[in-house]
Amino acid sequence: MDQSEEMFKLVREWRKSGLTQSEFCKPHGMTVAKFGYWAGKEKLAARLPSEKVGGFVQISGQQSASSDSCQIVYPNGVKVNYQVKDHAVLSQLIRLY
Repeated sequence: MDQSEEMFKLVREWRKSGLTQSEFCKPHGMTVAKFGYWAGKEKLAARLPSEKVGGFVQISGQQSASSDSCQIVYPNGVKVNYQVKDHAVLSQLIRLY
């Protein structure tokens, strides 16, 4: 089990415990700041699609043959509408996530 899996397991235990983060961290010898970081990552991971592989997530863009525009929808719900004229800029938008 890697570090993120271990921390996500602890975060899920904390959510079920009913304790504050501070109360939960003391017996586990962890700072609240570190635990808060992992709690945020676990919450985000729970919202992301399961297609996440190697640090990337599948995003979908739509482009029609009659238009030079597309829409990128990120897993967090952000939508970017873009006029496709420079594909290098488009690739930068995709990498922002």
